[in-house]
Amino acid sequence: MKVAIEGCCHGELDDIYGSIRLIEQRDNIKIDLVLICGDFQSVRNEADAICMSVPAKYRQLGTFWKYYSGREKAPYPTVFIGGNHEASNYLWELYHGGWVCDNIYYMGYANVIRFGGLRIGGLSGIYKSYHYDKGHYETSPYSEDHKKSAYHYRKYDVEKLLHVQEPLDIFMSHDWPRGIERYGNLKKLMREKKFFINEIMSNSLGSEPNFQLLAKLKPSYWFSAHLHVHYAALVDHSMLEKGEYPEGIQALLKGKYPPSASASTPRVKNEDEIVIDVRLDIDSEAKPEETSNESTADDDNSNGSTNRNVNTSSASTYEGGIQIEQNKDADAVNDGQSMASVSLNTSISPKYTKFLSLDKCLPGRKFLQILDIPSPNDDNQDYDFYYDMEWLAITRALHPFLSTTYQQAHIPFTDDELQNRIAEERRFLETKQQSGILDLKIPHNFEPTAPAYNPEMLPTNPQLIKECQHPFLNPQTAKFCEEIGIENKINSGCRQTLQLSEHENSAPITDMRSTYPETSTVEQSSNHNSRCIDTTESFEVPSTKRTKIEERDVVAAARNPSEIMMDDEEFM
Repeated sequence: MKVAIEGCCHGELDDIYGSIRLIEQRDNIKIDLVLICGDFQSVRNEADAICMSVPAKYRQLGTFWKYYSGREKAPYPTVFIGGNHEASNYLWELYHGGWVCDNIYYMGYANVIRFGGLRIGGLSGIYKSYHYDKGHYETSPYSEDHKKSAYHYRKYDVEKLLHVQEPLDIFMSHDWPRGIERYGNLKKLMREKKFFINEIMSNSLGSEPNFQLLAKLKPSYWFSAHLHVHYAALVDHSMLEKGEYPEGIQALLKGKYPPSASASTPRVKNEDEIVIDVRLDIDSEAKPEETSNESTADDDNSNGSTNRNVNTSSASTYEGGIQIEQNKDADAVNDGQSMASVSLNTSISPKYTKFLSLDKCLPGRKFLQILDIPSPNDDNQDYDFYYDMEWLAITRALHPFLSTTYQQAHIPFTDDELQNRIAEERRFLETKQQSGILDLKIPHNFEPTAPAYNPEMLPTNPQLIKECQHPFLNPQTAKFCEEIGIENKINSGCRQTLQLSEHENSAPITDMRSTYPETSTVEQSSNHNSRCIDTTESFEVPSTKRTKIEERDVVAAARNPSEIMMDDEEFM
């Protein structure tokens, strides 16, 4: 199965899908699945943009609204997790997971699903200790504080994931597991991101809950984003359990800092050029500090197989921020133990986790990587979405303790008692499945709730923008809760849709598909992406500060390197 992994989306769906199409055409391959690691920005309309926590100059509608409205359809099955710049009011509607539009599936706040036989887990948001022990108390319209706290994941959601026993092929998080950088090319990271050094040296870079999940779940692959850097690591779980690191990393952590840029000539690449054969993939950065020869980081490797190291015949190329990997057989690992015997889908957790973090979708950034991940359904090509039985049992067992108030309910069970409850719930669900009442195939039942942005009906009614910030009952969530027999605690007393015909300059939501004329992708991008949202009382929609209208056509069609880029530290 060929899987495209993307870092931070930031609302640039058109550019991401366009880049993938170019790869398919050039290399004569077919992408089966797209994974997006957060900051997706599922902004349906101006109200969603106001509910999103971003600096005002970056508050844009992006391109998602076209997919939500039905004007465009995602060309690939797409799965994403939430980050720290999201339309949290919409994602809360789908707390348990669901379709944000046709063919794009949101993992929810925490989830495990199956696609094409691969078992995929995910955790949305980022870690903040002062909200970690709280309930999900935020309700839209959000205060400025709640816009931020809404995307801070909670201990309750992590606790559910910590009770997963069966092996995972893939896990997705927005922020990194704490300390995972110590299993990659740390010297290179410290050169490129000097403001990480203090956190690296204090072992505080990343998330402690994600570290716990990494140590417990031991997935074959872990994909992240958030820090706006391409970085790969290979985690040896026998070392992780002992708190050990490769020899070169230990020396670096004892104070042997990498030389400064002025004292050395590290390989610095022009951000605007097309880079070929950079070879910074999952395995080549796994053991770079075990030798003083820096060229180790440039050794080719295989990144889509279950092998740890690579044969020198494997190919790895970058073009315009996109890495394409061709899966080749690999040599045995240095300790003499071949990873070839460790299957992605065995009942024994893999000994290694391949970690990859990718950048945001901008010119010259390494934001997209193609992996060939073996799937048990490769032969029959049954690539569809399914609920995971173990996860449904965990959800039922812990659902009574899901809190929508400030105080999180105490879970009064030991781990053993909770595992017994999960086993009991699983037997209940399996009985429902055997009787034909429960179908594990995820229904493709997307329904719009809030109205979609309509560029032909500006200015939008300010009262409508305010009304659309109020919560909606999502029929997918209601159906899911009914299917597995749990109480719907998510916006249960709220309206399901908003009838727009009552408002001036608005069209009924059922008529959205017919309101848009046929235009090209570039024209669609320029129609809308020249706009951003102002939160003043006038609700004006001024031109964006990020790019000019004239530049958008060029950016969408040719990835113009002259586009103004966001500052990493300001928009993380």
